[in-house]
Amino acid sequence: MNDRSVRRLVIVGGGTAGWMTATALRRLLYPELSIEVIESEEIGIIGVGEATIPPFRRHNMLLGIEEREFVCATQATFKLGIEFRDWARHGDSYIHGFGPMGLDLEGQPFHQYWTRALRLGVAKDLGLYSFNVLAARQGRFMPTPTDAPKNTPLEDIVYAYHFDATLYARYLRRFAEAEGVRRVEGRIVDVRLRPDTGFVDSLVLQDGRTVSGDFFIDCSGFRGLLIEQ
Repeated sequence: MNDRSVRRLVIVGGGTAGWMTATALRRLLYPELSIEVIESEEIGIIGVGEATIPPFRRHNMLLGIEEREFVCATQATFKLGIEFRDWARHGDSYIHGFGPMGLDLEGQPFHQYWTRALRLGVAKDLGLYSFNVLAARQGRFMPTPTDAPKNTPLEDIVYAYHFDATLYARYLRRFAEAEGVRRVEGRIVDVRLRPDTGFVDSLVLQDGRTVSGDFFIDCSGFRGLLIEQ
């Protein structure tokens, strides 16, 4: 969105989706753009444990979020992979470890050797070839050390997080407001459209206030206040 004719951007809904959107766009777009988040304390945030995958770390890095501060603020734990119970059969467990699996041999991908061994009936547990799976099974973790040996699994430990979604939304709200994002408290009761285009023109709040904008983003979750109604 580099069209600078958009001067006022309105995000409908807070929570993790709304505040992640607000913080990312604040960092990526031009500083004179006004960003507002409409959020109601009456609705609240779905307080569940949020499970992420490794690209989420890049999102935090993009925003300039310091990992130690983030972990403390959201009560986060580190995640090395995803476990699927009863995956192939009842009682079975498969851990999908983040990061590389095995090593390529003589220019051939590791998985080609492993699947051939599987057909021959001599394949070993796939998890034995994953640094993350082995560490997860033993309940061990450490961030990538600064002096990690080159060409080893320690060189770039791939991980993600589990964290409290409510705490993360609050953390991002503080972060976004410090960057100039404005929060508007209120419940939306009506959406006004432009008669010539049918695009959203403004939102009417329960107390009668009107919030206008040039561009609207719906982060209201299952309610879909803009895209579903």
